[in-house]
Parts: sequence; C-alpha cells; structure tokens
Amino acid sequence: MQYPFLTAILPALDPAKTPEMSVAELDEMLKENLPAKESAKILSWDDPEKKDAFPLYTEMRRFTDCLNYRIALIRAEKLKSNDRFEMPDELYAEIDFALSSTANASALEREKIVDAACWRKLDDLEICHEMDLEHLAIYRLRLKMLEKYSGRDENTGRNNFEAALEKLAGKFNEP
Repeated sequence: MQYPFLTAILPALDPAKTPEMSVAELDEMLKENLPAKESAKILSWDDPEKKDAFPLYTEMRRFTDCLNYRIALIRAEKLKSNDRFEMPDELYAEIDFALSSTANASALEREKIVDAACWRKLDDLEICHEMDLEHLAIYRLRLKMLEKYSGRDENTGRNNFEAALEKLAGKFNEP
C-alpha cells in the first residue's frame, strides 16, 4: 500500500512549533491517496457515534477519559465540591505525574503539560507502527493537538479575558 510513501512525505511534527500542514490538508491528502474505507477509518476519531476503528483509538479514548476524570477530581477538591465522578476502568501513573506538575502553572502551561502527557501516550502507541495506517492515524491526532495552538495570540487572549471580566462585572451590582 502507499503508507510508506505517505508517511515519508509528511512534515515532521514538533510540539514546540506550529505545524506546516493543517488537519484539513492532511484529511484531503488521505482522501486523495488512500481507499475511501481506509481514510474513513482514520477520520472516524472525529465521529463519536462510530466505533473506534483502531485499538489505538480505543486506548487513547481510555487515556483521555482517565485524564479528564483526574482533572475533574482535582477541580472538585479545590472547590470543596461533593460532586461524584465515575471512576474510569484504568488509572495511568503518567497522568498523575503530569498533573502533579500543574499546581503552580498558568492555564496555558497546564494545557501544554496535559498535551505533553497525551503526546507521550501517542509515542507509546506508535511503537511498531512506523509506516502503516495506524501511523497516519497517530500523526493526525498529533496534528489536531498542535493545531489548537496555531491560532492563539497573547494580546487577543488578554483582550478577550478583560472583555469577559467587564461583562461579568456589569452583571453584578455591589450592595
């Protein structure tokens, strides 16, 4: 199949840099160069109604479910909330390790720490999948992770935050 060719022409991904290709461009390339069934299998990650096409998708969903559970639990503890959360089937030590380093981090730094834990999980899932369909699926997951940072600007974020604070302040009347 064309997997070695496609994986060889993909630009390298670096978590510290803006990707050279968008998810939409990758999706188009996959649709043009793979049979429809195989490209649909890779794109199935975006459709929660579809069954997981790859065991790696199932494992990554378990990992992110556990991660989200741990984040919700930490927030509930900080808020002294009595909310109960359904415990995921598995616990991952790397999640607790990553979240332990987020205590004094800013929101953006926390998000990057969490994404780094997901990136490392994808590294583990990528073993033995250097030039196959699963490699393309993992590449797409990584590209989606990086793409969310490409449109962020510090000044725009600060302005949006200040506008939100002003809006909230207008809703509250001081006694």
